Amino acid sequence: MSGGIARGRLTEERKAWRKNHPHGWRPAITVKQILVGIQDLLDEPNPNDPAQTEGYQLFVQDKTEYKRKVRQQAKQYPPIL
Repeated sequence: MSGGIARGRLTEERKAWRKNHPHGWRPAITVKQILVGIQDLLDEPNPNDPAQTEGYQLFVQDKTEYKRKVRQQAKQYPPIL
């Protein structure tokens, strides 16, 4: 997942912000919508636009092993709270 769609959207938002609202932030979408979009990308990765070819190949060829590795890495690198 390279984030091409998300990056494109953020670029458009930044340009619109600079052009239309020089005194502060005025998002066209809410933080909730952004977070839901990120969750959707995590739930349904886009195999047509891989960020990591090795992970992509495993995702396409063996989803069970892919999910096992994801769980393993999540345990190995837990979030810092």
